[in-house]
Formats: sequence, structure tokens, C-alpha cells
Amino acid sequence: MSVRPSDLTRDLAAVAGPCETDQITQLQPLIELIRERFGQQLVAIVYYGSCLRSGDPYDGLLDFYVIVERYGPPGQARLSAGFNRLIPPNVYYAERDGAHGRLRCKYAVLSTAQLHAGTARWFQSAIWGRFAQPIAIVFARSDKARTGVQAACGQAVVTLLNRTLPALKDGMAPARAFAQALALSYASELRVESSTRSQSLVEQDQHEYARRIRTALPMLGLTAQRQDSDGCLHWQPSDQSRTKRLWALRRVVGKWLSVARLLKACFTFTDAVDYAAFKIERHTGVSIPVNERMRRHPLLFGWFALWRVYRQRLLR
Repeated sequence: MSVRPSDLTRDLAAVAGPCETDQITQLQPLIELIRERFGQQLVAIVYYGSCLRSGDPYDGLLDFYVIVERYGPPGQARLSAGFNRLIPPNVYYAERDGAHGRLRCKYAVLSTAQLHAGTARWFQSAIWGRFAQPIAIVFARSDKARTGVQAACGQAVVTLLNRTLPALKDGMAPARAFAQALALSYASELRVESSTRSQSLVEQDQHEYARRIRTALPMLGLTAQRQDSDGCLHWQPSDQSRTKRLWALRRVVGKWLSVARLLKACFTFTDAVDYAAFKIERHTGVSIPVNERMRRHPLLFGWFALWRVYRQRLLR
């Protein structure tokens, strides 16, 4: 007997939208590889990032979230699973030949419990800030699993807006409000992208971001909100100064968590140093030379490159 989703689940899934892409056929080699690695523990595969936006899976390194029933084998060694519970998510690398060349991806592993906690309750924005953006569910083991991931994405939108709009000045277009909300989230992580990254992301798909914020409005916990005839949103924050203090704290805690995830990646992410150099060059145009000594001992020698990047103000 199938279990029908609740009204809240349906409403949250509607905020996220269909979460589809026409790239699924091209992605099949990597989807099958991930399914082989995680077996029955696999709940869903979420596709996001620059290749989803560009429409070309051969345009760079693909980004996936792998949602699992629980951490551990198959798919993860027990030590890695321990790291995943402590500082989620773990990130791994995979590649496989596709129809038009080599497909390469990094995938982050997250349990269903931490997906739902991370999009609704966690203090830091790393999960709800990421899942509030458009994604595609390229594999789900059941309709219930798909709807659950969609609802988590919708919840991420609600959480992002509830925790950012009170810190922002009201009276702006929906897409612009979403861009400023994402900017607060990005500022609480260690990133190499430009400070205008959130604005450029939203500009690529303004109608979708505006739809998300309008659909989520009835679910927000703000004192009052409305949309004027000119399309601008207005809200009445209850305690703006407190919200700004919380975001200042998120920025401090988030930077340290980002460093902790970088350290963890040295144990869980094959070719982590090469990936970091690729990411920096892709977003800044600055080439970071990587030698074999750094690849073999990233914890000992990767710090020199990290410090140089920081000194050049490439990390924000």
C-alpha cells in the first residue's frame, strides 16, 4: 500500500518544482557507477551546479549529492562514514566514459536524516543554501523518495528566506531578494567565487527564482509579507539586529567548518589537491601549480598553496 504525501510535503515539493533535466541519458554512465557503489543504501542522486545550468555535462566537473539511507558500506569505508556523520558531507571523485568523451564528477554523500535536518534545522547554511537553488533529481529509488527530496529542497527555500529576509531591506524584486539571500549564505563559507556570484546565478534563471520565492511566501514565518502591483516584495522583520548578529556568527563558524571539510577531503577525496587548483583557476583565472609532493602529502604541503591563495584575496 502506497503512502500518500501530506499536504505540507506536496506544498514544499511545489516550491522546488519538478527538479528535472534533459541530460539524464548523457549522465547514465555516472548514475550507474554510483548505483553500483552504494547498492540498496542509495535513495536518490541530486544533480546541481554549473554543468546543470549550462546544459552540457562535458563542460567541466559534474556536481552530485548522493542521498543514502545510512552511512557506511557499501559505498563508504567505516572511518569515512564516521567523518560523514561528524562533519557532513564527505566528497568523492568518480569518472567514466560517456558518449562524447570522459565524464568527471564529484559527489557529496548525505543521509536522508541529515538532508532533512540540514534543510530545516541546522544553524549553518551549507545545506539549506545549496538545496534552495535549482536541482535535478536524476535518480530516485521510488516516487516517495523523489517527493521527499523535492520537499527537502522546498524546505531549504523556506529556511533560506526565513533566515535571510529579516536581515535585508524590504521592497525589492523577488529575484533580487533571492540573490541577496544567497549572498549571505555564500559569505558564510570559504569560497573562491566572486562576491557577485549569487547575483550572476540568479540572473541566469530569474523567472525560476522569482517563482520559488512567490510560492514559498505563504509558508514563511515573517510577521507580514506582500507583493505590490509593481512586483516588489515587502516584509516586516521581527528583530533585524538579532538576525544580523546570527549571520555574523555564521560567517565565523562557517569559515572554520570550511577549513575542516578541506582537511577531511584530504582523506576522502581522490585528487583533492588537483580539484582545488582546478576550482580556483576556473573561478579566478589564477593557476596554482600542483606537484607530486603536494599530491602525496596534502596535509603537510597543501597549506603553502592555501596560504598563497588567501594572501591574494582569492578566498572569501
